[in-house]
Amino acid sequence: MADSASLDLETRRLLLGLLVRHTPVNLLAYLIVGLLCTAYFVNETGDVTLWGWLAVQVCAIALRARWLLWVRPRLARMDANTLRRAERQAIVLVGISGLAWGSLVLLVFKGENTPLDFFTTATLVGMTGGAVTPLSSLRAAFPVYVLTILIPYVAKSLWIGTAVYLAGGLTVLAYMLVLLAYNRVTHRALWQAYRLQLEKEGLVAEQQALSRSRSLFLAGVSHDLRQPVQAMGMFNAYLHKIARQQPDPLGESLRSLADKTGLALASVNSQIGRLLELSRLEAGEVRPHRRAIRLANLFESTRNQQAQLASEKGLRLRFVATDGVVVSDQKMLQSILDNLVGNAVRYTSRGGVLIGARRRGDAIEIQVYDTGPGIPEERIPMLFEAYRRFDDTASDADVGHGLGLALVQRQAELLGHEVKVCSRIGKGSMFSVRLPLHTAG
Repeated sequence: MADSASLDLETRRLLLGLLVRHTPVNLLAYLIVGLLCTAYFVNETGDVTLWGWLAVQVCAIALRARWLLWVRPRLARMDANTLRRAERQAIVLVGISGLAWGSLVLLVFKGENTPLDFFTTATLVGMTGGAVTPLSSLRAAFPVYVLTILIPYVAKSLWIGTAVYLAGGLTVLAYMLVLLAYNRVTHRALWQAYRLQLEKEGLVAEQQALSRSRSLFLAGVSHDLRQPVQAMGMFNAYLHKIARQQPDPLGESLRSLADKTGLALASVNSQIGRLLELSRLEAGEVRPHRRAIRLANLFESTRNQQAQLASEKGLRLRFVATDGVVVSDQKMLQSILDNLVGNAVRYTSRGGVLIGARRRGDAIEIQVYDTGPGIPEERIPMLFEAYRRFDDTASDADVGHGLGLALVQRQAELLGHEVKVCSRIGKGSMFSVRLPLHTAG
Protein backbone atom coordinates (compact mmCIF):
# COMPACT_ATOMS: atom_id res chain seq x y z
CA MET A 1 0.00 0.00 0.00
CA ALA A 2 1.20 3.56 -0.71
CA ASP A 3 2.74 5.66 2.07
CA SER A 4 0.87 8.41 3.91
CA ALA A 5 2.26 11.24 1.77
CA SER A 6 1.21 9.53 -1.45
CA LEU A 7 -2.26 8.87 -0.05
CA ASP A 8 -2.58 12.51 1.00
CA LEU A 9 -1.60 13.67 -2.48
CA GLU A 10 -4.07 11.33 -4.17
CA THR A 11 -6.81 12.36 -1.73
CA ARG A 12 -6.24 16.03 -2.60
CA ARG A 13 -6.37 15.11 -6.28
CA LEU A 14 -9.73 13.40 -5.81
CA LEU A 15 -11.12 16.35 -3.87
CA LEU A 16 -9.98 18.80 -6.53
CA GLY A 17 -11.61 16.52 -9.10
CA LEU A 18 -14.85 16.81 -7.15
CA LEU A 19 -14.62 20.61 -7.36
CA VAL A 20 -13.93 20.35 -11.09
CA ARG A 21 -17.09 18.27 -11.58
CA HIS A 22 -19.20 20.79 -9.65
CA THR A 23 -17.79 23.90 -11.33
CA PRO A 24 -19.67 23.84 -14.70
CA VAL A 25 -23.07 23.73 -12.96
CA ASN A 26 -22.00 26.46 -10.52
CA LEU A 27 -20.86 28.75 -13.32
CA LEU A 28 -24.11 28.25 -15.20
CA ALA A 29 -26.06 29.07 -12.02
CA TYR A 30 -23.98 32.21 -11.45
CA LEU A 31 -24.67 33.39 -15.00
CA ILE A 32 -28.43 32.79 -14.85
CA VAL A 33 -28.90 34.26 -11.36
CA GLY A 34 -26.65 37.21 -12.20
CA LEU A 35 -28.63 37.99 -15.33
CA LEU A 36 -31.98 37.82 -13.50
CA CYS A 37 -30.70 39.94 -10.61
CA THR A 38 -29.33 42.61 -12.93
CA ALA A 39 -32.58 42.80 -14.88
CA TYR A 40 -34.52 43.15 -11.62
CA PHE A 41 -32.21 45.80 -10.16
CA VAL A 42 -32.15 47.86 -13.36
CA ASN A 43 -35.94 47.68 -13.57
CA GLU A 44 -36.36 48.76 -9.92
CA THR A 45 -33.71 51.50 -9.83
CA GLY A 46 -33.45 52.59 -13.45
CA ASP A 47 -29.66 52.52 -13.03
CA VAL A 48 -28.33 51.01 -16.28
CA THR A 49 -24.79 51.12 -14.93
CA LEU A 50 -25.72 47.94 -13.01
CA TRP A 51 -25.18 46.07 -16.28
CA GLY A 52 -21.51 46.76 -15.58
CA TRP A 53 -21.84 44.63 -12.45
CA LEU A 54 -23.09 41.80 -14.68
CA ALA A 55 -20.03 42.30 -16.88
CA VAL A 56 -17.82 41.84 -13.81
CA GLN A 57 -19.70 38.63 -13.00
CA VAL A 58 -19.18 37.38 -16.55
CA CYS A 59 -15.45 38.12 -16.28
CA ALA A 60 -15.26 36.16 -13.01
CA ILE A 61 -17.12 33.28 -14.62
CA ALA A 62 -14.78 33.38 -17.63
CA LEU A 63 -11.71 33.22 -15.37
CA ARG A 64 -13.06 30.16 -13.57
CA ALA A 65 -14.02 28.55 -16.88
CA ARG A 66 -10.47 29.12 -18.13
CA TRP A 67 -9.11 27.54 -14.95
CA LEU A 68 -11.44 24.58 -15.47
CA LEU A 69 -10.20 24.06 -19.03
CA TRP A 70 -6.61 24.15 -17.78
CA VAL A 71 -7.09 21.77 -14.84
CA ARG A 72 -9.41 19.11 -16.24
CA PRO A 73 -7.03 17.47 -18.77
CA ARG A 74 -4.03 17.71 -16.42
CA LEU A 75 -5.58 16.60 -13.15
CA ALA A 76 -4.72 12.89 -13.39
CA ARG A 77 -1.00 13.52 -13.91
CA MET A 78 -0.41 16.59 -11.69
CA ASP A 79 2.57 16.44 -9.35
CA ALA A 80 2.43 17.92 -5.85
CA ASN A 81 3.55 21.42 -6.92
CA THR A 82 1.14 21.68 -9.84
CA LEU A 83 -1.70 20.39 -7.69
CA ARG A 84 -0.93 22.99 -5.02
CA ARG A 85 -0.89 25.68 -7.70
CA ALA A 86 -4.28 24.57 -9.04
CA GLU A 87 -5.76 24.57 -5.52
CA ARG A 88 -4.50 28.09 -4.81
CA GLN A 89 -5.82 29.36 -8.13
CA ALA A 90 -9.21 27.84 -7.37
CA ILE A 91 -9.37 29.57 -3.99
CA VAL A 92 -8.39 32.94 -5.49
CA LEU A 93 -10.99 32.63 -8.26
CA VAL A 94 -13.67 31.61 -5.78
CA GLY A 95 -12.76 34.70 -3.77
CA ILE A 96 -13.14 36.88 -6.88
CA SER A 97 -16.62 35.42 -7.45
CA GLY A 98 -17.46 36.12 -3.83
CA LEU A 99 -16.29 39.74 -4.11
CA ALA A 100 -18.38 40.19 -7.25
CA TRP A 101 -21.50 39.03 -5.42
CA GLY A 102 -20.59 40.95 -2.27
CA SER A 103 -20.27 44.19 -4.25
CA LEU A 104 -24.06 44.14 -4.65
CA VAL A 105 -24.23 45.52 -1.13
CA LEU A 106 -22.40 48.69 -2.21
CA LEU A 107 -24.53 49.11 -5.34
CA VAL A 108 -28.13 48.40 -4.28
CA PHE A 109 -28.28 47.68 -0.54
CA LYS A 110 -28.81 51.18 0.89
CA GLY A 111 -31.57 50.86 3.49
CA GLU A 112 -33.95 52.95 1.37
CA ASN A 113 -35.97 50.38 -0.58
CA THR A 114 -37.14 47.53 1.64
CA PRO A 115 -38.28 45.13 -1.15
CA LEU A 116 -35.01 45.72 -3.00
CA ASP A 117 -32.97 45.17 0.16
CA PHE A 118 -34.93 42.03 0.97
CA PHE A 119 -34.29 40.67 -2.53
CA THR A 120 -30.59 41.45 -2.17
CA THR A 121 -30.47 39.68 1.20
CA ALA A 122 -32.26 36.61 -0.16
CA THR A 123 -29.92 36.48 -3.16
CA LEU A 124 -26.73 36.66 -1.11
CA VAL A 125 -27.97 34.15 1.47
CA GLY A 126 -29.04 31.76 -1.30
CA MET A 127 -25.72 32.05 -3.15
CA THR A 128 -23.75 31.21 0.00
CA GLY A 129 -25.99 28.37 1.17
CA GLY A 130 -25.97 26.74 -2.24
CA ALA A 131 -22.16 26.83 -2.45
CA VAL A 132 -21.29 25.11 0.82
CA THR A 133 -21.38 21.56 -0.56
CA PRO A 134 -19.67 22.16 -3.94
CA LEU A 135 -16.88 24.22 -2.38
CA SER A 136 -16.26 21.98 0.66
CA SER A 137 -13.83 19.82 -1.30
CA LEU A 138 -11.16 22.52 -0.76
CA ARG A 139 -10.81 23.46 2.89
CA ALA A 140 -10.23 27.20 2.32
CA ALA A 141 -12.48 27.72 -0.70
CA PHE A 142 -15.84 28.12 1.00
CA PRO A 143 -14.58 30.27 3.92
CA VAL A 144 -13.04 32.70 1.40
CA TYR A 145 -16.23 32.69 -0.64
CA VAL A 146 -18.66 33.21 2.25
CA LEU A 147 -16.56 35.91 3.93
CA THR A 148 -16.20 37.96 0.74
CA ILE A 149 -19.97 37.84 0.19
CA LEU A 150 -21.45 38.21 3.66
CA ILE A 151 -18.97 40.35 5.60
CA PRO A 152 -19.77 43.42 3.41
CA TYR A 153 -23.48 42.75 4.00
CA VAL A 154 -23.09 42.46 7.78
CA ALA A 155 -20.94 45.61 7.89
CA LYS A 156 -23.43 47.59 5.79
CA SER A 157 -26.35 46.43 7.94
CA LEU A 158 -24.60 47.54 11.11
CA TRP A 159 -23.65 50.84 9.46
CA ILE A 160 -27.29 51.55 8.48
CA GLY A 161 -28.09 50.96 12.13
CA THR A 162 -31.87 50.72 12.25
CA ALA A 163 -33.37 47.91 14.33
CA VAL A 164 -34.51 45.77 11.42
CA TYR A 165 -31.15 46.04 9.64
CA LEU A 166 -29.22 45.36 12.85
CA ALA A 167 -31.33 42.24 13.40
CA GLY A 168 -30.83 41.21 9.80
CA GLY A 169 -27.07 41.75 9.98
CA LEU A 170 -26.71 39.76 13.19
CA THR A 171 -28.91 36.97 11.82
CA VAL A 172 -26.81 36.73 8.66
CA LEU A 173 -23.65 36.73 10.81
CA ALA A 174 -24.97 33.77 12.80
CA TYR A 175 -25.97 32.07 9.54
CA MET A 176 -22.43 32.60 8.22
CA LEU A 177 -20.89 30.98 11.32
CA VAL A 178 -23.21 27.98 10.99
CA LEU A 179 -22.25 27.57 7.33
CA LEU A 180 -18.55 27.73 8.20
CA ALA A 181 -19.01 25.00 10.82
CA TYR A 182 -20.98 22.88 8.36
CA ASN A 183 -18.27 23.40 5.73
CA ARG A 184 -15.61 22.20 8.15
CA VAL A 185 -17.53 19.02 8.97
CA THR A 186 -18.32 18.37 5.30
CA HIS A 187 -14.70 18.82 4.22
CA ARG A 188 -13.50 16.45 6.94
CA ALA A 189 -16.08 13.83 5.92
CA LEU A 190 -15.09 14.10 2.26
CA TRP A 191 -11.41 13.82 3.10
CA GLN A 192 -11.93 10.73 5.26
CA ALA A 193 -14.22 9.09 2.71
CA TYR A 194 -11.73 9.50 -0.13
CA ARG A 195 -8.81 8.49 2.06
CA LEU A 196 -10.57 5.31 3.18
CA GLN A 197 -11.48 4.55 -0.42
CA LEU A 198 -7.83 4.81 -1.45
CA GLU A 199 -6.67 2.68 1.48
CA LYS A 200 -9.26 0.05 0.62
CA GLU A 201 -8.19 0.01 -3.03
CA GLY A 202 -4.57 -0.34 -1.94
CA LEU A 203 -5.37 -3.26 0.35
CA VAL A 204 -7.40 -4.98 -2.36
CA ALA A 205 -4.52 -4.58 -4.82
CA GLU A 206 -2.07 -6.03 -2.29
CA GLN A 207 -4.39 -8.93 -1.56
CA GLN A 208 -4.77 -9.69 -5.25
CA ALA A 209 -1.01 -9.58 -5.72
CA LEU A 210 -0.47 -11.91 -2.75
CA SER A 211 -3.18 -14.25 -3.99
CA ARG A 212 -1.62 -14.36 -7.44
CA SER A 213 1.83 -15.03 -5.98
CA ARG A 214 0.44 -17.81 -3.81
CA SER A 215 -1.41 -19.34 -6.72
CA LEU A 216 1.67 -19.22 -8.95
CA PHE A 217 3.74 -20.81 -6.18
CA LEU A 218 1.21 -23.60 -5.70
CA ALA A 219 1.03 -24.12 -9.44
CA GLY A 220 4.82 -24.43 -9.60
CA VAL A 221 4.93 -26.85 -6.67
CA SER A 222 2.11 -28.93 -8.13
CA HIS A 223 3.89 -29.11 -11.47
CA ASP A 224 7.14 -30.17 -9.82
CA LEU A 225 5.36 -32.90 -7.84
CA ARG A 226 4.07 -34.53 -10.98
CA GLN A 227 7.51 -35.86 -11.94
CA PRO A 228 8.15 -37.92 -8.77
CA VAL A 229 4.55 -39.17 -8.85
CA GLN A 230 5.02 -40.30 -12.45
CA ALA A 231 8.26 -42.00 -11.44
CA MET A 232 6.45 -43.78 -8.61
CA GLY A 233 3.85 -44.90 -11.14
CA MET A 234 6.59 -46.48 -13.23
CA PHE A 235 8.00 -48.23 -10.16
CA ASN A 236 4.50 -49.50 -9.31
CA ALA A 237 4.06 -50.85 -12.84
CA TYR A 238 7.38 -52.68 -12.43
CA LEU A 239 6.13 -54.04 -9.07
CA HIS A 240 3.04 -55.40 -10.87
CA LYS A 241 5.30 -57.10 -13.39
CA ILE A 242 7.39 -58.73 -10.64
CA ALA A 243 4.24 -59.80 -8.78
CA ARG A 244 3.01 -61.68 -11.84
CA GLN A 245 6.30 -63.59 -11.98
CA GLN A 246 6.23 -64.68 -8.33
CA PRO A 247 4.50 -67.81 -7.04
CA ASP A 248 1.62 -67.49 -4.63
CA PRO A 249 1.25 -66.47 -1.85
CA LEU A 250 4.15 -64.02 -2.36
CA GLY A 251 2.84 -62.99 -5.78
CA GLU A 252 -0.64 -62.38 -4.42
CA SER A 253 0.74 -60.23 -1.59
CA LEU A 254 2.81 -58.21 -4.07
CA ARG A 255 -0.17 -57.74 -6.38
CA SER A 256 -2.33 -56.53 -3.46
CA LEU A 257 0.41 -54.12 -2.43
CA ALA A 258 0.79 -52.86 -6.01
CA ASP A 259 -2.99 -52.38 -6.38
CA LYS A 260 -3.20 -50.33 -3.17
CA THR A 261 -0.15 -48.31 -4.17
CA GLY A 262 -1.70 -47.69 -7.56
CA LEU A 263 -4.92 -46.40 -5.96
CA ALA A 264 -2.92 -44.11 -3.68
CA LEU A 265 -0.87 -42.78 -6.61
CA ALA A 266 -4.01 -42.21 -8.66
CA SER A 267 -5.54 -40.25 -5.78
CA VAL A 268 -2.37 -38.16 -5.33
CA ASN A 269 -2.13 -37.51 -9.06
CA SER A 270 -5.79 -36.47 -9.19
CA GLN A 271 -5.36 -34.07 -6.25
CA ILE A 272 -2.22 -32.57 -7.77
CA GLY A 273 -4.12 -32.02 -11.01
CA ARG A 274 -6.95 -30.31 -9.14
CA LEU A 275 -4.54 -28.18 -7.12
CA LEU A 276 -2.70 -27.16 -10.27
CA GLU A 277 -5.93 -26.23 -12.05
CA LEU A 278 -7.27 -24.34 -9.01
CA SER A 279 -4.01 -22.40 -8.71
CA ARG A 280 -4.08 -21.48 -12.40
CA LEU A 281 -7.67 -20.27 -12.06
CA GLU A 282 -6.88 -18.13 -9.01
CA ALA A 283 -3.81 -16.70 -10.75
CA GLY A 284 -5.96 -15.65 -13.71
CA GLU A 285 -4.04 -17.81 -16.17
CA VAL A 286 -7.04 -19.71 -17.53
CA ARG A 287 -9.04 -18.35 -20.47
CA PRO A 288 -12.27 -20.11 -21.44
CA HIS A 289 -12.86 -21.21 -25.02
CA ARG A 290 -16.62 -21.30 -25.45
CA ARG A 291 -18.32 -23.36 -28.13
CA ALA A 292 -21.37 -25.52 -28.68
CA ILE A 293 -21.24 -28.72 -26.57
CA ARG A 294 -23.53 -31.75 -26.67
CA LEU A 295 -24.46 -32.75 -23.12
CA ALA A 296 -24.85 -36.39 -24.16
CA ASN A 297 -21.11 -36.56 -24.86
CA LEU A 298 -20.29 -35.09 -21.44
CA PHE A 299 -22.64 -37.52 -19.72
CA GLU A 300 -21.07 -40.50 -21.47
CA SER A 301 -17.54 -39.45 -20.49
CA THR A 302 -18.52 -38.96 -16.85
CA ARG A 303 -20.40 -42.29 -16.81
CA ASN A 304 -17.27 -44.09 -17.99
CA GLN A 305 -15.21 -42.51 -15.19
CA GLN A 306 -17.62 -43.13 -12.32
CA ALA A 307 -19.33 -46.40 -13.27
CA GLN A 308 -16.74 -48.70 -11.67
CA LEU A 309 -16.71 -46.95 -8.29
CA ALA A 310 -20.51 -46.77 -8.24
CA SER A 311 -20.71 -50.49 -9.03
CA GLU A 312 -18.21 -51.38 -6.31
CA LYS A 313 -20.32 -49.45 -3.78
CA GLY A 314 -23.55 -51.02 -5.01
CA LEU A 315 -25.00 -47.70 -6.18
CA ARG A 316 -27.33 -47.08 -9.12
CA LEU A 317 -25.69 -44.54 -11.42
CA ARG A 318 -28.24 -43.24 -13.93
CA PHE A 319 -27.88 -40.58 -16.62
CA VAL A 320 -31.13 -39.36 -18.18
CA ALA A 321 -30.81 -39.15 -21.95
CA THR A 322 -30.67 -35.64 -23.37
CA ASP A 323 -30.18 -34.00 -26.74
CA GLY A 324 -29.38 -30.60 -25.19
CA VAL A 325 -26.62 -28.44 -26.63
CA VAL A 326 -25.07 -25.69 -24.48
CA VAL A 327 -22.42 -23.02 -24.85
CA SER A 328 -19.42 -23.45 -22.56
CA ASP A 329 -15.79 -24.49 -22.36
CA GLN A 330 -15.53 -28.21 -23.11
CA LYS A 331 -12.69 -29.01 -20.72
CA MET A 332 -13.94 -26.94 -17.78
CA LEU A 333 -17.56 -28.07 -18.11
CA GLN A 334 -16.41 -31.71 -18.20
CA SER A 335 -14.36 -31.04 -15.06
CA ILE A 336 -17.38 -29.47 -13.33
CA LEU A 337 -19.61 -32.43 -14.14
CA ASP A 338 -16.94 -34.98 -13.19
CA ASN A 339 -16.39 -33.34 -9.81
CA LEU A 340 -20.10 -33.04 -9.02
CA VAL A 341 -20.86 -36.64 -9.98
CA GLY A 342 -17.63 -37.88 -8.36
CA ASN A 343 -18.56 -36.21 -5.08
CA ALA A 344 -22.08 -37.63 -5.22
CA VAL A 345 -20.76 -41.18 -5.75
CA ARG A 346 -18.03 -40.77 -3.13
CA TYR A 347 -20.34 -39.63 -0.32
CA THR A 348 -23.35 -41.83 -1.10
CA SER A 349 -23.28 -45.19 0.64
CA ARG A 350 -26.62 -46.58 -0.53
CA GLY A 351 -29.25 -45.78 -3.11
CA GLY A 352 -27.93 -44.07 -6.18
CA VAL A 353 -26.99 -40.99 -8.15
CA LEU A 354 -29.19 -39.47 -10.86
CA ILE A 355 -27.93 -36.99 -13.46
CA GLY A 356 -30.20 -35.13 -15.86
CA ALA A 357 -30.75 -31.86 -17.70
CA ARG A 358 -33.81 -29.60 -17.51
CA ARG A 359 -34.77 -26.82 -19.92
CA ARG A 360 -35.07 -23.41 -18.18
CA GLY A 361 -36.19 -20.87 -20.78
CA ASP A 362 -33.09 -19.96 -22.77
CA ALA A 363 -30.89 -22.06 -20.49
CA ILE A 364 -30.32 -25.70 -19.52
CA GLU A 365 -29.75 -26.80 -15.93
CA ILE A 366 -27.64 -29.90 -15.28
CA GLN A 367 -28.82 -31.52 -12.05
CA VAL A 368 -26.98 -34.13 -9.98
CA TYR A 369 -29.14 -35.89 -7.36
CA ASP A 370 -27.81 -38.27 -4.72
CA THR A 371 -29.27 -40.23 -1.81
CA GLY A 372 -26.38 -39.41 0.50
CA PRO A 373 -26.53 -38.20 4.10
CA GLY A 374 -27.41 -34.61 3.15
CA ILE A 375 -25.70 -31.38 4.15
CA PRO A 376 -26.69 -29.14 7.09
CA GLU A 377 -28.02 -25.82 5.84
CA GLU A 378 -25.46 -23.78 7.78
CA ARG A 379 -22.62 -25.63 6.05
CA ILE A 380 -23.80 -25.13 2.47
CA PRO A 381 -22.16 -21.66 2.07
CA MET A 382 -18.79 -23.22 3.06
CA LEU A 383 -18.96 -26.15 0.65
CA PHE A 384 -17.04 -24.38 -2.11
CA GLU A 385 -14.11 -23.31 0.09
CA ALA A 386 -10.88 -25.13 -0.71
CA TYR A 387 -9.87 -27.97 1.67
CA ARG A 388 -13.27 -28.00 3.38
CA ARG A 389 -14.69 -31.46 4.08
CA PHE A 390 -17.81 -32.21 6.13
CA ASP A 391 -18.26 -35.94 5.61
CA ASP A 392 -15.90 -38.65 6.82
CA THR A 393 -17.88 -41.67 5.66
CA ALA A 394 -15.86 -42.24 2.49
CA SER A 395 -13.38 -45.08 2.42
CA ASP A 396 -9.67 -44.42 2.73
CA ALA A 397 -9.10 -45.21 -0.92
CA ASP A 398 -11.87 -42.82 -1.86
CA VAL A 399 -11.23 -39.87 0.39
CA GLY A 400 -11.18 -36.39 -1.13
CA HIS A 401 -9.29 -33.31 0.00
CA GLY A 402 -11.92 -30.60 -0.41
CA LEU A 403 -10.66 -29.33 -3.77
CA GLY A 404 -13.37 -30.64 -6.10
CA LEU A 405 -16.15 -28.22 -5.21
CA ALA A 406 -13.72 -25.31 -4.90
CA LEU A 407 -12.61 -26.05 -8.45
CA VAL A 408 -16.25 -26.28 -9.55
CA GLN A 409 -17.01 -22.85 -8.09
CA ARG A 410 -13.97 -21.13 -9.65
CA GLN A 411 -14.61 -22.65 -13.07
CA ALA A 412 -18.32 -21.80 -12.95
CA GLU A 413 -17.54 -18.19 -11.97
CA LEU A 414 -15.09 -17.85 -14.84
CA LEU A 415 -17.63 -19.24 -17.29
CA GLY A 416 -20.53 -17.24 -15.86
CA HIS A 417 -22.48 -20.39 -14.92
CA GLU A 418 -24.67 -20.42 -11.81
CA VAL A 419 -24.17 -23.24 -9.30
CA LYS A 420 -26.88 -24.09 -6.76
CA VAL A 421 -27.17 -26.59 -3.91
CA CYS A 422 -30.27 -28.04 -2.26
CA SER A 423 -30.05 -30.65 0.48
CA ARG A 424 -32.11 -32.44 3.14
CA ILE A 425 -30.52 -34.27 6.03
CA GLY A 426 -31.03 -38.02 5.65
CA LYS A 427 -32.57 -37.61 2.18
CA GLY A 428 -29.74 -36.48 -0.08
CA SER A 429 -28.56 -33.48 -2.07
CA MET A 430 -28.97 -31.86 -5.46
CA PHE A 431 -26.22 -29.84 -7.15
CA SER A 432 -27.08 -27.94 -10.32
CA VAL A 433 -25.27 -25.87 -12.94
CA ARG A 434 -27.19 -23.45 -15.17
CA LEU A 435 -25.81 -23.15 -18.72
CA PRO A 436 -26.76 -20.99 -21.71
CA LEU A 437 -28.61 -22.88 -24.39
CA HIS A 438 -26.96 -23.03 -27.80
CA THR A 439 -29.12 -21.62 -30.56
CA ALA A 440 -28.33 -22.40 -34.18
CA GLY A 441 -27.43 -19.47 -36.44
